[in-house]
Amino acid sequence: MSRSLDQQRWRVCARQAGFTLLELAVVLVVAGLMSWAAFSGYATVSQEQEVERGRAQAQELQSVLRAFALRNGRLPCPAANPDGYETVTAGSCSAGNQLGWFPYISVGLELPTDRLRARYSVFRAANAVAALDADLAVALERTGDTVGDTTYLDTTDLIVALNNASALAFSSARTYLTGDAGAAGAIDCASNQVMAAAYWVVVPLQDRSGDGERLDPPHAMSSLCAASPSAPLRWNSDDVVVAESPAQLAGWLRQSMP
Repeated sequence: MSRSLDQQRWRVCARQAGFTLLELAVVLVVAGLMSWAAFSGYATVSQEQEVERGRAQAQELQSVLRAFALRNGRLPCPAANPDGYETVTAGSCSAGNQLGWFPYISVGLELPTDRLRARYSVFRAANAVAALDADLAVALERTGDTVGDTTYLDTTDLIVALNNASALAFSSARTYLTGDAGAAGAIDCASNQVMAAAYWVVVPLQDRSGDGERLDPPHAMSSLCAASPSAPLRWNSDDVVVAESPAQLAGWLRQSMP
């Protein structure tokens, strides 16, 4: 009798000191969920930090573009190769060169890592009549000044080109923006061509579309179209866009001229 009582007491103590299989399974499930939550939180924070870095880089590129335009009376020429240099012929942006890589070195910046190198497009619409010209990548005397004048080939000539660009009929054969999935409509370069852009810059981050390409939709290496800068991040795209219309850039230049 005493031995039977001892065995019962041992079983009770064993249950109190250890775990049943069910209890152990519950513990493992809870631990797994906590690990998953911690990992998910870390991944989300990392993604948000990368997006913020992308936005900061895009804003820096926009500031540099504006300063370049103010100083040179033109926007930089796109780089055909991701080497950071403008692609020019005889010192001038080649006709038809309106899409390529951002020319980091030509505008005074260091070349970033390959994965983060931005695509860049500039509005170009040359005209044989200088006063009607809207080629934003070429410094051209459009106001009738002569060599020696303080205003010869200055920012006012670029402002004329920007005004001319604003007056032209829209064409998808030149740099333009699509919508923002909101007030500006669908993000669709084919069916929703919203407005011409003096320039746009697209900074790629992760390949969220999973297609193996550097850029996410609607962006493509050969496309003159970019999403509106106000477009939100989407499940299949985290590209960061900065852009200005010809009128917006002209207004900034007027305010910034000495």
